[in-house]
Amino acid sequence: MKRFKKGAASFYIVSFSTLILVIIAASFATVIISAITRASNDDLSQSAYDAALAGVEDAKLAFANYQRCLQKTGITPREPDGDGMVTCEEILWWMQPENADCDMVAHMIGRIPDYESGEVMVSDTTSTDGSGKTSDLNQAYTCVKIGTVLKDYRANLSSTTNYRLVRVSLDDVAAKDIKKIRFSWYSVREGQTTSFSNFSGGRVTFKPITQTVQPPTPPTIQLQMVQTSDEFTMDQVNSPSENIGGTWRTDRATLFLVPVDPNETTLSSGLDGNYISVYDGENEVNVISPAQVAKTNYQHINIVPYAVKCSTTGAFLCETTIELPEPFGGARIDGTFLFLVTLPYGEPDTDFAMMFLCDDDVVCSTEMSDDEEVIESNTAYISEVQIVIDSTGRANDLFRRVETRLESMDVSFPFVYYALQILDTGMGNAAPITKELVVTSEHNRTSYDM
Repeated sequence: MKRFKKGAASFYIVSFSTLILVIIAASFATVIISAITRASNDDLSQSAYDAALAGVEDAKLAFANYQRCLQKTGITPREPDGDGMVTCEEILWWMQPENADCDMVAHMIGRIPDYESGEVMVSDTTSTDGSGKTSDLNQAYTCVKIGTVLKDYRANLSSTTNYRLVRVSLDDVAAKDIKKIRFSWYSVREGQTTSFSNFSGGRVTFKPITQTVQPPTPPTIQLQMVQTSDEFTMDQVNSPSENIGGTWRTDRATLFLVPVDPNETTLSSGLDGNYISVYDGENEVNVISPAQVAKTNYQHINIVPYAVKCSTTGAFLCETTIELPEPFGGARIDGTFLFLVTLPYGEPDTDFAMMFLCDDDVVCSTEMSDDEEVIESNTAYISEVQIVIDSTGRANDLFRRVETRLESMDVSFPFVYYALQILDTGMGNAAPITKELVVTSEHNRTSYDM
């Protein structure tokens, strides 16, 4: 009996030790399986993302074909006839909003024949085992759409790309109907913290360029506007703004938008202060009036920057509404309505959005809600200014969806960025002075003797 009790103690020790070892081994196995599953899912996710990007690249090619077709004359949209040939008439037909579907890009570049549908295979990766080849992974893009009618303009600014030229081209609305724009920048990110060290005591202060500011301050934005009436002269474009019959008019304006803390109390409400903060009678609002916009081009008044009180309640940290003055000579026209958005200090990087609005009581657009109700809005849609590509990719049974915005080039009126500089190449008063005209573009530098 005593020998049995001694053996039982040993049995318990061995049993518990074995149990502990089993638990440890099972834990290691669980961790290994979890890591393998996570790595496999990451690989699938990246592969699906790559497939979606392949759809974006095909969409770029399709849109390039569409732009080439726009340069031809006498081309009208025509429904595909099923002959297997992709024509400009059919490409224009697919680009119409009512005809756009998930297969439009594949049809426009001939990936899918007329009247057929389905996904476009990107890759089918295989591996070899003892029994032969087996399919491990297949990639395809399942739905790619191109849109040219958008509710807003969106882009990024950085130290390498510090300006964006926005050619305002509206859909079903004339430029003369646009009364204000809503400008937003520096989108709110989860867990983001922001300081406003640029503003103190009613004045702006900038840290030395070698001194990193953490957390960052949203950047100052320079917003320039050009507008004209149907008939105009260069004198009007270069003329200072005027108050004509109680209406401020100008063909140009330059606004500096400085982000400040929403609790800032040292702002001035007049034009003679350090920074302008606008009141609606009682409450302070981020609205810049037509007179204030116009007076930025008034040479007899030194207009100071505009303080924009920022908040974390929306999609963007900073947002302001800019009410537009009228141009000289009449109503604004579409062809010469431009904005240049610049990041004057080059940092920090930011994204921004511009929306074009009619009067509050004017319906500029309608859209359908999720429950099929018509929603009327004073927001004007822009057309052919940017294109949006909505692409969904697949790897096995995992899907990824991406949305990309690209600048749309006006094939009939491309904008060229350049600078002119006059150089004195003479050798003192004894020799005749010649002038050299230097044309600097984004890609080259050319000199011409004059």
